[in-house]
Amino acid sequence: MDTLYQSLVTVNPVTLIAQICNLFIQLLIVKIFFLDKIKAILDQRREAADKQITEAETAKSEALAIKKTYEQNMLEAKAKADDLLMTAQRTANSRSEEIISQAQQQAAQIKSKAAADIELEKKKALNEAKNEISDLAMAIAGKVVARELNAGDQADMIDRFIDELGDNV
Repeated sequence: MDTLYQSLVTVNPVTLIAQICNLFIQLLIVKIFFLDKIKAILDQRREAADKQITEAETAKSEALAIKKTYEQNMLEAKAKADDLLMTAQRTANSRSEEIISQAQQQAAQIKSKAAADIELEKKKALNEAKNEISDLAMAIAGKVVARELNAGDQADMIDRFIDELGDNV
């Protein structure tokens, strides 16, 4: 049994040469029948990988272009929104000033009309008072003429006139 293990462990030159020849023959068979097919498969995989990398780079550049366009559009939209906001504020301010001005003008017109109406009413009241006084004076004069007055009658008549005047005013 020792020889069996020893023959497995020892190097036999004939076996070594036969194994080397066997290896070269296998390599030659693989090269003749399979190497072209293996190269074709590897080339197809390389081309597919290159194609995917190219497509990914193209998609990335397109995405960056779209992103840049989007950012530009957002900046323009923000600028337009700011302009619209400023315009709206200016319009609102001018409109509010216009409304306030109109309100002040209307208030001034109402005040001046009210003052004119008050003056007119005062004049009417004074004219009515003058008319009543003149009517009373005429009535008194008519009574005086109608009868002869002595000092007591005259005092009574003046008191009645003052009482009537106080009641009417």
